[in-house]
Amino acid sequence: MVVDMRVFLHNIHAALANRQYQHVQFLVDYAINRTQSDACALTDGSRCDVSIGLHPGRVRDRNEDCVLVVQGRRPSQESFGLFIVCDGMGGHVHGQEAAHLALQTILEYLLPHLENDVDPPSWERLLVDGIEQANRCIYLRNQCLDQERIADGVAVSTSQMRHMGTTVTALLLLDRVAYVANVGDSRTYLYHRSLKKITQDHSLVAHLVAEGVLREEEIYTHPQRNQITRSLGIRPQVDVDIFVVPLSGDDTFLLCSDGLWEMTRDDRIEAVLATPWAHASCMTSQLVQMANDGGGTDNIGCIVVHVCPHADISSMETIPLEPVAGRSRLGHAS
Repeated sequence: MVVDMRVFLHNIHAALANRQYQHVQFLVDYAINRTQSDACALTDGSRCDVSIGLHPGRVRDRNEDCVLVVQGRRPSQESFGLFIVCDGMGGHVHGQEAAHLALQTILEYLLPHLENDVDPPSWERLLVDGIEQANRCIYLRNQCLDQERIADGVAVSTSQMRHMGTTVTALLLLDRVAYVANVGDSRTYLYHRSLKKITQDHSLVAHLVAEGVLREEEIYTHPQRNQITRSLGIRPQVDVDIFVVPLSGDDTFLLCSDGLWEMTRDDRIEAVLATPWAHASCMTSQLVQMANDGGGTDNIGCIVVHVCPHADISSMETIPLEPVAGRSRLGHAS
């Protein structure tokens, strides 16, 4: 399997700008290992492009959202793309650790199968299995932290309140099919002539909307809008939603945390993704700026993937997000 190393360079740039040093170390180590195995390439841009958007927002100092983009070509010469957004919870350090651990686990679970000439029985099942494995890893990490805190005299109930976790939404593009998975309230949208929210939020307000108690527009102002009902790492098992979407040509996907969609609204997201001839980098810049202009009260993480008709997924042009006004490249106030 050949992996596009430019993708890792752009991932490193985005993570470094948000001071996500553990994630940077993982990406650097992985890139070095791939380079030593000759399983890498620098590819030219084509009619497809993908861009990363990461920003701590206007309130928080650190960004607990983590993103991952991997593109390459299998031994069969079939190209693929794997895109993941995680929104960590549990405090600055542990929230970021949970998000990073989820990304790392999912990647390490899926790549051996992508490197194999033999397809698994079900790609959607494989993606779900990778996310379930990430859930187990974070859950076990919480159990270890519990033991350390209890040994230091912290009450069991207090330690459990400090458990870290993360949401996840993931997109696997393979053989002109999109496999989308999610846990929590991070979303994946598809724009093709109009905007469609593929994923369903696992949150209290989403449940109230489904029950007819709330109107859709009320979720943005409800006092319990941030209460999610499903996440990775809190319980030994987790239910993962999975969706299979055939690519129809000229498709644009947006993966994002709630720090983006809560601050912008779907109609404004649609207007950005519908912009003709716009590069993905322009879209992520606009979306992040809109989220900050809308309040920027939460971390922002997003990936825009534009797949044109008959495009080669492995040669997507990846352009890092330029810092928004008022922040330097390292995310400090200027």
